[in-house]
Amino acid sequence: MQFPDHPFWDFSLATYGRDGVANACIALQETHGADVNILLFCAWSGCNGVRLDRGRIEAVRGAVAAWHAEVVRPLRAVRRRLKSAVDGAPPGDLQSALRARVQKIEIDAEHIEQLRLAALADSPGSGEIGAAAVDSATVRNNMENYLSVLGSGGGAETDAALDTIATAACRSRAAG
Repeated sequence: MQFPDHPFWDFSLATYGRDGVANACIALQETHGADVNILLFCAWSGCNGVRLDRGRIEAVRGAVAAWHAEVVRPLRAVRRRLKSAVDGAPPGDLQSALRARVQKIEIDAEHIEQLRLAALADSPGSGEIGAAAVDSATVRNNMENYLSVLGSGGGAETDAALDTIATAACRSRAAG
């Protein structure tokens, strides 16, 4: 499958690959029900100087909600299920190979979700994405607004996860 290039995908790969970010994203996903792609979109937007208010985040969330719920999450559930014994039979080589294929499809589905999010940022009136200064406060504010839309509060673990992602995002943006 050939995907079009987009700086949001490149940014996401660079940010997610930095120390501690995957764990921070998964913690926010598990604790708050956050969509990691939207977290990364909030970070990318903030790194580009775009502030996302509640209304904009709700629109972004709504634009990918069905895709995430009906495609991404079910693929994730299958991949996770394939980690352990099914029908009492321990995972073997074939089950492990199937899990790897499902994981690749899950990543492709996430890539499609990210392209949908990127299209929102590229649309007129969405706020200019470009060569704005790297702004960790805006990154952090965007992610906090997203958690607020989810009805989630903070706490020490949430704050640490947000700090990890914001710091890594700004480094990714500065390096890119």
